[in-house]
Amino acid sequence: MPIDEPQLKRMLGDPWWQPVPPTCPECGYNLTGVPVNRCPECGRGFQWKELEQRARELSVERMRLKDVNELPKLGLWLGGGGLVLAGLGAALGFSTMPQTIGLILGFVAFGFGLSVFRARRLPSWLLEEMPSPPMYARGIGVAMLGLLTICLSVILS
Repeated sequence: MPIDEPQLKRMLGDPWWQPVPPTCPECGYNLTGVPVNRCPECGRGFQWKELEQRARELSVERMRLKDVNELPKLGLWLGGGGLVLAGLGAALGFSTMPQTIGLILGFVAFGFGLSVFRARRLPSWLLEEMPSPPMYARGIGVAMLGLLTICLSVILS
């Protein structure tokens, strides 16, 4: 049975096996190799268990947000489709079904646009390790498109 890197580090006695380095909860200083339980940068005391838990949470958050720009991209398509659907439905005299679908797509696009702001929870040093930086302007644009789609769908129904 193959042994992965975290298991090997634990077997060899390395206490730190998280994919994210230990950082000070107060100032974000990298505590790799610090022999005492006090941050040399800000002086805050810490427990290694606390740092391990924080690193685990940051690692999970980084994995969740690695494709942070994909939802706004999808929201752009859904919001645009909802806008066209609501407009065409009203122009062609259909019942309120296209406007209702447009309204739902508008809410989805709004949420997808705002989802890019979840990346603001990550420390700046971890954001730099992401495959592509969060595109906040695209997120705002998609959220505004979602709002426009919602408003148009409500007005045309």
